[in-house]
Formats: sequence, C-alpha cells, structure tokens
Amino acid sequence: MALFDERILEKEKPILKEKKTSNSLLFDEKELDKRIAQTKKKNPFSLLQLPKAEKEKKKEKLPEVKKSVADIIPIIDQTDSGLFQLKDEGGFFGIWQLQSTDINAMHDQEAGRNIYTLAKTYQGDKDPFKIISLNLPVSTQKQQQYLEKKIREANNALSLRFLRKKLKELQYLEWGRTNREYFLFLYGPTELAVKERKDQFMRDIQLAIPLLPVSDEKQINLLYKLYNQNAKLGNKQ
Repeated sequence: MALFDERILEKEKPILKEKKTSNSLLFDEKELDKRIAQTKKKNPFSLLQLPKAEKEKKKEKLPEVKKSVADIIPIIDQTDSGLFQLKDEGGFFGIWQLQSTDINAMHDQEAGRNIYTLAKTYQGDKDPFKIISLNLPVSTQKQQQYLEKKIREANNALSLRFLRKKLKELQYLEWGRTNREYFLFLYGPTELAVKERKDQFMRDIQLAIPLLPVSDEKQINLLYKLYNQNAKLGNKQ
C-alpha cells in the first residue's frame, strides 16, 4: 500500500504565478525631449544657469589684496639700538655678520674644535635664529677713494697712468666679483632678549667664528635683497 496517493498530490500541487515582465523603458526619450523643448521656450538660458550651490561658492569673499609693500613686509621699523621690530607683536631681531674661516687650511685638531664649538652652540640654543649666506658684491670703495686722492696729487705722468690702471682694476672687481658672506639673525620678544642672546653667542662661538657688527646701510641692503631676490646690489643695479 502506498503511503501517498499520487493523484491527490497532483491535485493539491500549488500553482506558481508568473511574474509579469514589463518592457517599458526607465526613461522615455520622447517625453524627455518634450520637457527640454518646453523649458527652452519659457527661458532659453535656464539650462546654462549654474545651480544655487555653485552660485554661493562664487559669492564667497575673495582674499584681500595688499595695497603696498609695507603691508606685505613684516618689519615695522628700525629701533635706535639698530634692531628691527616685527608686526603683530612678533618681537625684534638683529643682524650680525659671521667672519668665515677656511677649515681646510687649519690643523685637524683646530678644525675639529671649531666644528664641535658650532655644533654645541646650535644644539644648546632652543630659541629661533637663522644663518643666511649671500653672494654680495666686493666692496673696494676705500681703496678707490685712496687711489683717487693719489691721482689728484700725482705730478708724474708715469705714476698717473699706473694709478689710473689700478683704479680701473678695482672698479672691475667691484662690478664683476662677489664675496660669499654669512649673516646671523637673532630673534627675541624684546630688545633686551635679543642683546642677551647676542652676548651669549659671542661667548660661545667667538673663538671659532667671530661676530662682527653690520652697518645700518648694509642691513637695509641685505633686507632689500632678501625681499627682492632678483635685485642686484652694488654697481650692478
């Protein structure tokens, strides 16, 4: 005897409904063309207009353009003590020249001592400072003034020709030659702090690299060169 009656199972077999498939497109191109045509009739430039989000971005305030060089350079003025004052309570800074030495011409012990002295000074100073090297024109003004004086006093034609030749050589050196010079920039919140740092540097590195004062005229020329790097100093201007 069968456990299941096959005829009853066939009658009770569930009927699966077929899913209707739609052949309709997601976008009707004809309908889309009609809408675009209607929009053009109402406002021909509506399709060229930017969205609101892009308009708001364009309306953002543009950065302010500085009107003069004084607004760009962070230096306010030079104090009576020769230091420079910075804007926005940036403090003060001073410029001193480092007298360079040729370590290749030194004895090994002397060169090692100078290198160790500089390394110790750099590592031990936590406050900001800068060392800048520049190729500046050779200055022969004093020698030229001396030769010009001798030329005015000369009575001999031979010595006069010799002095004029030397003067031309000095003028050529000043025009065509440059010296690599090194400058130390020390910064501090007050003038007193900058002076104290200068004294400390002199005690630390005076034996290795002496600190030399820089004239006001040379400091101005140096800052002019730093803020106008394509400019030429001396007789090359």
